[in-house]
Order: sequence, then structure tokens, then C-alpha cells
Amino acid sequence: MYGLFRSQLPSIVVLASGNGSNFQVLAEKSLSGELKANLKALIVDRNCGAIERANRFGITSIILSKPWYENFERVIDKLNPDLIVLAGFMRIIPEHLVEKYFQKIVNIHPSLLPSFPGKDGIRQAYEYGAKVTGITIHFVDKGVDTGPIIFQKSIEIEDEWSLEMLEEKIHNLEHEYYWRIVNDLLYKQYKIEGRKVTWGV
Repeated sequence: MYGLFRSQLPSIVVLASGNGSNFQVLAEKSLSGELKANLKALIVDRNCGAIERANRFGITSIILSKPWYENFERVIDKLNPDLIVLAGFMRIIPEHLVEKYFQKIVNIHPSLLPSFPGKDGIRQAYEYGAKVTGITIHFVDKGVDTGPIIFQKSIEIEDEWSLEMLEEKIHNLEHEYYWRIVNDLLYKQYKIEGRKVTWGV
């Protein structure tokens, strides 16, 4: 019964390039039923820690062959997920693929966009001396961290915090909210008008 039920759920794939802590939370919540989605596969562009996490959960890992973006399109079209979830995927997806899958690709960024886009958003905010930072969950468009914003959560940076402490706080926010927003995208109504994402319409 459990397997039959899961097969009828909407499906997601997760893309990662690193340690995979966000992937692990998504996998845990999927397997517990809190995230009501069938996590079909972990897709990576290199050997990384996320693969080991996927193995522990019995989730299929797919390593993209070169050129990765051609393999990416073939893999996505074969799996045909309802949502493509980027979780530390360190590649810029080509414009034609973004256009093809727009509104199906979401990303989480460790700053309050549009501040501190790109690599090392946490370090950028810390070294800049920002007093407030946070996380942003957004749709992926042809720019770098420029897609329509779905959700943001802020945190005040205390003067005594080290960079490592801030990193831990940001990761905790990611782990708390990303799976919830993924679930909302699968089950709640929303619309995108220009840069604005509006729920419940």
C-alpha cells in the first residue's frame, strides 16, 4: 500500500554539487510523509558528499556526464518531475533550459536577494558587515539568483557571531523552510506576474 501511495504523489528531483545537507532534509521529509512528494533521484554534476547521503536513504543518484547540460536535459525529460529542486547545485543552467523548465526549477540562496547573489552569499554578507541577512527561495531564470522570489526569511547578525556561527544559523533556516516551500509549490495555487509570486489565487 505504501509504495502504491507514493507512486501517486507528485515527484521531485534534487540537484546538488556538495555536502548535501539540504538534500538530506528533503529526503527525510519525503520518506516521513511530511513532504508529500516522491523524491525520484539525486542528480549531481560531480562526485560529492550528497551521493553518500542518497545511498543511505536508498535514493537513486545520477552523476551527469559531460557536457553536463546536455545530459541534464535528457535526464530531466526521462524522469519528468513535477519540480526540479536545486540544493547547492553549483552550475549556471543554460538559458534555453531555464526557459524550457521555467516555473519547474526552484533554488535556495543563503542571503536576502537581491543582496549578495552568486557564490559564498553567507561570507559576502558577513564580511560586508550586514546587520540582517537570511535565505531566499526563488524560481530560476536566465540570470544568477535573479528569478522571481517565492519566500524569504531574515535573521539579525549578532556582533559576537563568527562566520561559522552565521553559517550554522543560515543552514538551520534552510533546513526548516525549504522542504515546506517545496511542498507548498506542489499543492497550493500561486501565480507569477512579472517578478511577483502571489499565493492563493
